[in-house]
Amino acid sequence: MTFDFEPVWSWPLALVVSAALLAVVLITYPPRVRHLSPRTRRLLIGLRVLSALTLIFALWRPSVRFTEKDERGARMIVLMDKSRSMNTPDGPGGITRREALVRALKENADRLKKISETIDLRFMDFADEAAPASSEPEAVGDGKFTAIGKVLDELRKEDSGSRLVGVLLMSDGAQRAIGPDDIDPQAAARRFAEQKGAPIYPVAFGSSDLSSVGMDLAVESLTVDPLPFERKTVPVSAQVRVTGAAGRKVKVRLLLENRAGKNVGQSGELVPVAASAQARPVREFTVPQGVTAVNVNLTFVAELAGEYKLALEVIPVDEEPRELKVANNRLETLINVGKGGLKVAYFDIPRHEASFLRRLGENAKVQLDWQLVLPGRKQAATRIDPRLFDRGAYDVYIIGDVPAAVFRQPNVDLLDRLADRVTEGAGLMMTGGQHNFGAGGYSQTRLASKIPVLMSTAEILAPGQKAPDQHINRKLQMLPTPDGLAHFVMQIAVNDNEETWKRLPPLDGANRLKPINGSVDILARDAEPESADLLFATDTGGGRVMAFAADSTWRWRMHGFAAVHQRFWEQTLLWLARKEAETDQPVWAVVEPRNFAPGGRAPIRFGARDAEKKPIADAAFKVEVLTPKGERRVVTPQKAGDENLAEFTATDEPGDYWATVSATHDGKAVGLPATTRFLVDARDPELDNPAANPDLMANLAKITGATSVTPENLGEFLDRLLNEGVAAELTRNTTISLWDGWPLLLTFVLLMTTEWFIRKRRGLV
Repeated sequence: MTFDFEPVWSWPLALVVSAALLAVVLITYPPRVRHLSPRTRRLLIGLRVLSALTLIFALWRPSVRFTEKDERGARMIVLMDKSRSMNTPDGPGGITRREALVRALKENADRLKKISETIDLRFMDFADEAAPASSEPEAVGDGKFTAIGKVLDELRKEDSGSRLVGVLLMSDGAQRAIGPDDIDPQAAARRFAEQKGAPIYPVAFGSSDLSSVGMDLAVESLTVDPLPFERKTVPVSAQVRVTGAAGRKVKVRLLLENRAGKNVGQSGELVPVAASAQARPVREFTVPQGVTAVNVNLTFVAELAGEYKLALEVIPVDEEPRELKVANNRLETLINVGKGGLKVAYFDIPRHEASFLRRLGENAKVQLDWQLVLPGRKQAATRIDPRLFDRGAYDVYIIGDVPAAVFRQPNVDLLDRLADRVTEGAGLMMTGGQHNFGAGGYSQTRLASKIPVLMSTAEILAPGQKAPDQHINRKLQMLPTPDGLAHFVMQIAVNDNEETWKRLPPLDGANRLKPINGSVDILARDAEPESADLLFATDTGGGRVMAFAADSTWRWRMHGFAAVHQRFWEQTLLWLARKEAETDQPVWAVVEPRNFAPGGRAPIRFGARDAEKKPIADAAFKVEVLTPKGERRVVTPQKAGDENLAEFTATDEPGDYWATVSATHDGKAVGLPATTRFLVDARDPELDNPAANPDLMANLAKITGATSVTPENLGEFLDRLLNEGVAAELTRNTTISLWDGWPLLLTFVLLMTTEWFIRKRRGLV
């Protein structure tokens, strides 16, 4: 035990301050109490001196240090990877990684034996979990997955009564666990270092480049347009791994499920997609030298609406030499093909807004047909095909800067037909312009009662004539109204929707419009105090109609907001066509994502709604899942706030799983049961890509304050441990502060209080 002092200031200054404090008390205090009795005088001076000494004690900040020996035994763990990826034959001379590991241990058996004479040397095999092993392990790996993070966490939580001095991690370093076993190894290493204080010495086996082992073609990822529609071109993108295939010709192709004659719960055959003028479902290419991954873009056309399985497959064109592993050559997913696509008829003159809106037709979910209308006095030469207004021809109609007269033909008014289509359910939108709305004469048409803004015959203009008072000629920052913020059309960003609207460039003016009545929803207006209403929406009972006062959203795309421009207009069209919801059935069920690895957890979301599309909060649900083996398993539904959830975990078998949800309310069935499907990939995460990960091993060493060890230098590393020695005992120093705590403060307060009380009794206060 030793005493230490750490004064607030330097030692000389602390001595001066201490002496000065005592001197002030002894010089100035006795004259103030000399008229008191000797006993009282000595008591008060003593209390004041003790108070000063207490302050001096705190000023010097004393502490006492105890030294003790931790005599617990020291222990080192040798963790040996026994997962199946360790059977990859990329070691010296073509041996497997596991064989290289066993060889390294045999070559250093004498060194390990000497170390075990000093400390407890513990050997453990691990894959998805750790288990005791001998110092002469088997040369074959049979573990299902590699869970380095999970094993490190288990070692951290283990209390064996011995002091852990290090971990020798012998592995290829590739974490390939799934589900709850998939714990981040680097985060686990940080926790391990903080709690155990022991370094991890990684010994990495294997190579991250498997081209020398043999050819392996694999589909790594598959992305499909989230809203495909029938008879529309659907883009598909994928990444294909082509390990060891340099100079080989390979084919990538799409396969689509044939559901003819199949019921719910029955999977259809996957057949190659036929090529057409609108689809490119196949691509062949020769793999260049030095390339291990290729991005592939294909397209297909779904002829019928519904849910289908889509697969992308990569195969070698020439059969020899054969590919050893083919389970990863195909990746499947599920798609929901919307009925009828989204067909839009757009009438406008040549202008900037029209040229950018026409790009909406480049998206697979939108078929936009633009009818060119000649401007000014040439408009009389425009001829519009009456068949554009046939029943079912289009889902949405957009009218740009076009007067009503363009739609009048001998013996037929096409706007009358358009009014009939809107009544039947088609969507209609009119955008800003010089010669539409009231100026275009629409107040004298049947559309006057459907377009949700005020229009007057006094506003009608002749071709080429302009009326500045009908327009707002200044920059307008378009922002959602409070109602607009909650509207489907105005959701242009997931997390910061309102801020994204504020970042958009302003519009170049707008028509001066007012709602036709109080039932019209105003979704957006200008940010100025005397704001101008910009976007109007109403539901006519059959169709939906919008009026947009502006015509310069093209500026959003020109200033770097192309995705926002696309999303705003796509959502506008979907809302007008009543296609913003996936289904109108009373009971619905969704599984997202649609693909899972074996052993994954599939979350099933579901619900029920009444005739007014409002959620039925107190509905009772029954959830069943049909497995690929034909077994029906009941899943317990749960409530999480306003959501209904169920989690299906029995996903060991690859294949199609069908989740069926039925609902009852007040003892009566709510509509028909809803069924959705999800897939468990026929993949082997451990062997699909068995490349080693030496970078992860190096990071584990860095995190724990250690260095990586190559198999060739393992003997040198063990010699260094033997020469430097591993301490069998640990010296611990414990320091106890004598000044920083409540006892010293309480002593000072008691001294000062006692002195004050005595002085008070003697009339000195």
